[in-house]
Amino acid sequence: MQFSVKTPHDFVKGRPGDVLLEVENNGPYQKEVEIDLSFDLKQVPQGAISAEYEDPASDAWKDIRLSPKGGAGRTSLSGTFHAPLPKGHNILRIRLTPGARPTAAGQSIGIAATLRGAKKELATSTGKAELANLDVEVESHAEYVRRQGGWSEYSFTVNNTSEVKYPKIQALAFLCKEVEHDCRQDQSTSALHVQWRDGRKWKNLDTSTSTSSTEPGSSYFDDAAIFITSMPLPAAASQSLRFRIKAADFPGEDEWQGGLNLVARHKGGDSTTEFSSKTAIFRIK
Repeated sequence: MQFSVKTPHDFVKGRPGDVLLEVENNGPYQKEVEIDLSFDLKQVPQGAISAEYEDPASDAWKDIRLSPKGGAGRTSLSGTFHAPLPKGHNILRIRLTPGARPTAAGQSIGIAATLRGAKKELATSTGKAELANLDVEVESHAEYVRRQGGWSEYSFTVNNTSEVKYPKIQALAFLCKEVEHDCRQDQSTSALHVQWRDGRKWKNLDTSTSTSSTEPGSSYFDDAAIFITSMPLPAAASQSLRFRIKAADFPGEDEWQGGLNLVARHKGGDSTTEFSSKTAIFRIK
């Protein structure tokens, strides 16, 4: 039996985040297995956490009762739920909600999970729920940028979800072609006009060098952005950024899907220590 714990996204205080328990059951169907969970809190600030599981019978979310585990200090919580386990590939879904903001970069909740059937241990796995220091959200976006039309507007919010006071956060925007959830460089983006709102004025952005990657290690990470700005971001504060896009002599007749990707990051020394990214998807029509 293959078993793994996966967390697709970083976790924010007060917001349920997904934990996926992926199980490859090579044996027979099991009417019920027990899933024992343990959450290690040694690397996170003090604060209650809560957990839920998705009941396969009803698709409803149900609370997992968590109890302190260990001796003095009690730095971990444990809980149990039950679910059927069909043969083949299974995903058992959990939602974990942190109760505190991170106080430094790199803090995470440790996760250990054990499957048991008929009082026998079947498999065990571990993972991490990384706490987010920065979080980018798409606040509003137009679904289409029309070949013969006016401006389509997009707004993002950069949130400091930590207790850290940042004197300077970098915000970078990229224009790209969206292919299978991947932003890729495309010559067609040069046929789009992009502006950003600076105070009460809209200012033009140069899209000629726009590219696709938002990986912090990429050599063209800074140079390829159509927009780079720095701003202070106090603890628990937010900052909004507005853009608009208009098509100009856009080539071809087919629908074309693109994205305006906003990246927020804080660099400690020569490395990116906090990083968040979201993309507003649009279609050329």
